[in-house]
Amino acid sequence: MQYTITINQFKSLEWGLNSQQAMLFAFVYECPSWANPVKTDDGVFFALSKAKIVCELPLLSGKPDTAYRMLKALEDAGLVQMSSTSKITLIRLTDKGKEWNRKHDGSENYPSNPEGGRKKIRGTSDKSPSKVGKKSELTSDKSPTNQYTNNQGTNQETNNQNLQVVPASPIRTGELVLVIDRPDAPRVEIPPDMPGPKDPDCKTFKTWANYAMSYRRRYKAWPVWNAKVAGQIGLLIGRLGIEVSHSVAAYYLGINDAMLIRKCHSLSELLANAEGYHTQWKTNIQTNGETARQQEKTQANINAAQEASRSILEGGNSNAFLRRNR
Repeated sequence: MQYTITINQFKSLEWGLNSQQAMLFAFVYECPSWANPVKTDDGVFFALSKAKIVCELPLLSGKPDTAYRMLKALEDAGLVQMSSTSKITLIRLTDKGKEWNRKHDGSENYPSNPEGGRKKIRGTSDKSPSKVGKKSELTSDKSPTNQYTNNQGTNQETNNQNLQVVPASPIRTGELVLVIDRPDAPRVEIPPDMPGPKDPDCKTFKTWANYAMSYRRRYKAWPVWNAKVAGQIGLLIGRLGIEVSHSVAAYYLGINDAMLIRKCHSLSELLANAEGYHTQWKTNIQTNGETARQQEKTQANINAAQEASRSILEGGNSNAFLRRNR
């Protein structure tokens, strides 16, 4: 989640933006400093997924489609130009949009450094050298060390290691570290190389972290994170609820079923039968191909016995034993 949004109220009023549009454009304006550049026939754009907007701006909207409609409104206002690939939305500022951070004399309020993005704040101060530049605590929300965005990487992934949650009373199970002092929101200690979102405030964080950590423990490798996977995690949460989806995802990796093992417990299989795996997690009874066949055989035997009993009661074909006793 991005901690701080800097909104130019003068430009917002001049361009007729409402508060949500102004918030979104303030976020989009910073994209060239961290987003992946993508070369197209029309020039360079920057990759900005709808899921990324929802994750970084939870106050804006919780729905990717709503975020996309707001981007289109910014395009209609002449502030951004949009394009896309088969997998992700592309965006870049127009000349009008670039005026967002400019004073009336044409200079920038916050000049960009040669590498792109805003200038870094000095780590020391002549007035208070002992205070300025000091890192905030890991759990501090008042003075985050990276207040503009928690994503400084180049692959649309959350990559801020300052936000890791270090549990006070962990239970270690292999490589998984569960927090037991927060039963309302159990979390995992995130290794720095785990792909995908690492911000605990991101909607998909807990479900993905449980799936990814359980996946690595079983297969000794991280699952792939991409736009499709991000969408599947969101759909899973929508079907099962954010309160239990992370538990079902972790339980799913422990099911020993030949079909699931052949497919390395893919998210597609979890999503295809999400409610069924929820029932298995809730009852703690695993059902795989072998148990299903055993139950099928048992039911077939029961059906045969019932049919034989019905035939005898209705005076059907008798056997030798019945003839001797008549």
